[in-house]
Amino acid sequence: MRGKFNEQLEYLGSLFLAIFLALVLGAGIMILNGKNPVQGYMALVSGALGSKYLLATTLAKTVPLILTGLATAISFKSGIFNIGGEGQLYLGAFAAAYVGFTFTELPVVAGIVLAVIAAMVVGGLYAFIPGLLKVYYNIDEVITTIMFNSIAIMFTGYLVNYPFQASQGKMGGTDMIAEGFKFPKLVAMSKLNTSIFYTMIIAVLIYYLMKKTSYGYNFKIVGENSIFSRYAGINNKKYMIWAMIISGALCGIAGAFEVYGTHYRFLQNISKGLAFDGMLVSLIVKNNPVGIVLMSLFFAILKTGSNAMELNTGVPSELILVIQSVIILFIAGESGFKEILKRRQLNKARTVK
Repeated sequence: MRGKFNEQLEYLGSLFLAIFLALVLGAGIMILNGKNPVQGYMALVSGALGSKYLLATTLAKTVPLILTGLATAISFKSGIFNIGGEGQLYLGAFAAAYVGFTFTELPVVAGIVLAVIAAMVVGGLYAFIPGLLKVYYNIDEVITTIMFNSIAIMFTGYLVNYPFQASQGKMGGTDMIAEGFKFPKLVAMSKLNTSIFYTMIIAVLIYYLMKKTSYGYNFKIVGENSIFSRYAGINNKKYMIWAMIISGALCGIAGAFEVYGTHYRFLQNISKGLAFDGMLVSLIVKNNPVGIVLMSLFFAILKTGSNAMELNTGVPSELILVIQSVIILFIAGESGFKEILKRRQLNKARTVK
């Protein structure tokens, strides 16, 4: 237990070091371009947290990152890799929007609950198919889920441009959902809405599932050592498929929250890589649910603040992509760096002897 705690502390130290080095590199790029890095980073922080509205905008951006990050965590922890979150988000968003503009006479609570359930079912079923192909036919789930992304995005694009095109306005979107179904805003003029509370409840439930239940332990064992888990009497196939279903359902919920909290209808380009951003968030913190919430907030700060940084100091907002990439690079190479250090220490010890 103590060894595991020390290992977690080690990784936390590596993560902070990776973030620090990425920010130093970003500062170096600013200097080379004749910009003041102190002013640049101050503008970034101020642009993300400097007012009630800006803080609300930042928090709003954390919602899809948390949900898609948790979706990644539960599948990756179980040894099956769901790269299809984007497609599952699109289909979940469309299913929720369909409920919202079709069943407009339903009571508000019933309508919202039905929409979220529809998003979960559609997203979960769409993830179930590649999961089934993986565990029973050994078809690579990475390839199938990536392919399924394109299918879902193009299919929903067809739906909103033809059979479900908005009755008024331009192509590329459905009709608006019923007025009563829209999630209330928490800060005027911002995108922050009550979905953030539902997201935190979901995060707590996923944390409890993964960390405090026998199901979560079985997911972990299946992911770490499938052969051992089989001999221990755990049904690998069942747990891997359920991990995919839960993962897809979470992405579907993320899509539903985008519709009911932000856009109020399904849009052809409702997501610009939200599921991929969530996946990166999860991988950086090694699929830890608490880490996903915190890293989602950090990514949201970078995304929101980058626009203010560019506007106020002239530093391109694309610099944030460089910083994110460097953090990922350092974290990905963490085990390699540790191995190099261990070998050097071992060689020094042999030399001394």
